Amino acid sequence: MPAYAEPEEQIRVAVVADTPAVAHHITRALRDSGYAVRPFSLSNPAAYDRVRELNPSVVVLRVSDSDPSAAHTFRRTAAHGGPALVVLTTGASPESLGLAHQSGALMHLVEPATAQSLVAAVWLAAARARDLRQLSQQLTDLRESYASRKLVERAKGVLMRRLELSEEDAHRRLQRESRNRNRKLADTAWHVIKADSELGRAPAAEADEGEAAAP
Repeated sequence: MPAYAEPEEQIRVAVVADTPAVAHHITRALRDSGYAVRPFSLSNPAAYDRVRELNPSVVVLRVSDSDPSAAHTFRRTAAHGGPALVVLTTGASPESLGLAHQSGALMHLVEPATAQSLVAAVWLAAARARDLRQLSQQLTDLRESYASRKLVERAKGVLMRRLELSEEDAHRRLQRESRNRNRKLADTAWHVIKADSELGRAPAAEADEGEAAAP
């Protein structure tokens, strides 16, 4: 493994290449560094499905700039290969760079690529993918936290209005109910809001029935 850092877990790599010689070169370089590597040929129609089943940490995609199907290859690999994509091309044309960017590649190498550069690119792509997953999870947690706080604030308003409680007492009421029912505070708040909504609809329904029955 690279001496400058240790990964949290073994990095699983899928090598998708257009020629067996290149696939062998990349696979050998990465295996010698301790990565778990599986090579796949672009000529195999089932390659993309097999990559998806492998669920690798990183996909190394090697395509030729002159390949007319390069755009299709980029899109399929990005769709099936997981979050970390390392692209290896025969040149740095605007087209290949644009395709790499659009497919979400985290690293782009141009041949000839040394074994050290391949190892470093794969390690860095895996690390960046982990960072992106953590950031995504943090964003999800923040959104859920914000939504929960809104529910709690609404539920406190319901209790303050219906039971003539102070904000502090309403909050304690929610906390006590949550403990008694072994629920999250947001879940208790949701039930309070739902009950208030149903109670609010009941008088309106009764009034409609009374008007309908009136002569």
